[in-house]
Amino acid sequence: MNIGITGASGYVGQFIARYFLDHGYKVRALSRTGHKSGLFPFATGSNFEWVAGDMADRAVLTRFVSGLNAIVHCAYDHLPGRYRGGEGENLSGYLQSNLNSTLLLMQVAHTASVDKFVFISSRAVYATGCLRGNLYEHQAALPDTFYGAYKSAVEAMVSAWAQQRQWHAVSLRLTGVYGVVNPLERSKWYDIARAVVSGEPFTQTRVATEVHGEDVARAVELVLSEADAKGRAVNCSDRLVSYREVAEILQSMLGKRSPLPPEAQGERPAIMDCAYLQAKGFRFGGAKRLRHSLRLLAEAVKLEQKLCH
Repeated sequence: MNIGITGASGYVGQFIARYFLDHGYKVRALSRTGHKSGLFPFATGSNFEWVAGDMADRAVLTRFVSGLNAIVHCAYDHLPGRYRGGEGENLSGYLQSNLNSTLLLMQVAHTASVDKFVFISSRAVYATGCLRGNLYEHQAALPDTFYGAYKSAVEAMVSAWAQQRQWHAVSLRLTGVYGVVNPLERSKWYDIARAVVSGEPFTQTRVATEVHGEDVARAVELVLSEADAKGRAVNCSDRLVSYREVAEILQSMLGKRSPLPPEAQGERPAIMDCAYLQAKGFRFGGAKRLRHSLRLLAEAVKLEQKLCH
């Protein structure tokens, strides 16, 4: 199967591209600047290619989708470091770069007879600042940010494409995603790992729902393969993780001791119920994958600091 991935050099896209390459798929990545040297050093020969160009350019998209069996749309244009609030002071430009370009991509892909399309959505479609308890897939989207509104709007179009044109289009709603990426400093909890490796305290506190990037990629593969995923918005979230737990695990692994971040106060975040994936027998990595990922992060940070000195 030939898979096209937009945003393959981004945080979530890296996990998806690596997973599909590791599992024998051919991958085509769309990027504004084309080849990203060193990002996927294991990708060789005809199994991987970059396509350079802007998603607003129909000719670029036509070239990108040609011959693909499926597209995973991860690309998201936003202010650096900001998902919610990523529009800054330019909402119209933000919607042009994200909403309009996504709709153009869907139109071009369907016209080119690309069989399947997965849109990487977000728990931001829920009003998570107000809700507590479980967030269900059948629950009405009620975003309270422009980011969530953009994701919700595309989800509605995914559903419409599936119903009106019988296209295998799916939205996959992600919670926070963790794992080691390139460059290393973009990895979630990098600052905590640096502090622990250096024997310094880390005082910030937070607790949030998280899922490993490889579990995201596995979920993408599942919704591509399941016929009844067509038109659905599927939740993808593993477990609650706090900064304190991360620091505690890293300290235990490295034999370090320093003050731990304080326990997070207040109500816990709402939990996304992942009924569809679980009904298909999907199992998240849980505590075991968390510990494995933190070990990889710690080893990478240790090597980085050694090379810097």
